[in-house]
Amino acid sequence: MNSPIVYRIKGNFLFVFLSTISATCRFEISGIENLNQALESGKPLIGTSWHGMTMMVIGSLRNYIDLDSVVTIIPDDYRGDILEIFANKIGIYPEKLNLDGENSMEMSRKLVRIIRQISSGRNFLIHPDGPAGPAYAIKPGLTAIAQKTGALIMPMGGYCRHAYHWARWDRYTWPLPFSKIQLYVGKPYTISSDVQDLSLKNQELETILNQAAFQAAADYYEIGRDHH
Repeated sequence: MNSPIVYRIKGNFLFVFLSTISATCRFEISGIENLNQALESGKPLIGTSWHGMTMMVIGSLRNYIDLDSVVTIIPDDYRGDILEIFANKIGIYPEKLNLDGENSMEMSRKLVRIIRQISSGRNFLIHPDGPAGPAYAIKPGLTAIAQKTGALIMPMGGYCRHAYHWARWDRYTWPLPFSKIQLYVGKPYTISSDVQDLSLKNQELETILNQAAFQAAADYYEIGRDHH
């Protein structure tokens, strides 16, 4: 039975798991020049990848970005209760939102607060097909927030051969300790304020994120050969 104690245990377990892979895994990043270019711009960043790559992305980025500067969205339900504990432990600021499509004044107020935080310099981390799918389909929030804030979208893909994949909609990846994790960072992507049809941008970003995922896998094996 779920309870605050169970949520606390699960949230702390996620933190211990991330700490373990951070301490034991070998992280390699390709496209680092794209990340450096974005960081040097002084603009807020929106880091994004498919939901199943979350652990690989956070584990990799914490070596380059101060997680205390990052805000993210979590579900306003029992999943969010668990993730809130995890996020607070690693330093990310979590904002709970009702992600079931319900429109409300409370949700609008929270979105405005997120937009203000990003506009004032915080970075944003979002997995646009989460929290429950469909897989590899971008929901509208990412592009709308990017357009309103002028932030740079950083498309990313992660790959780990030695990992456990959960049998669920996103095949969520848990890298095994002492494995290699490959992150690919694509070129910064912006959305002009005069773009009217964001659905086209969503389609473009879906293609870019799929390419980032494939590139991470390709780089994993290509870079791996360089070490032998």
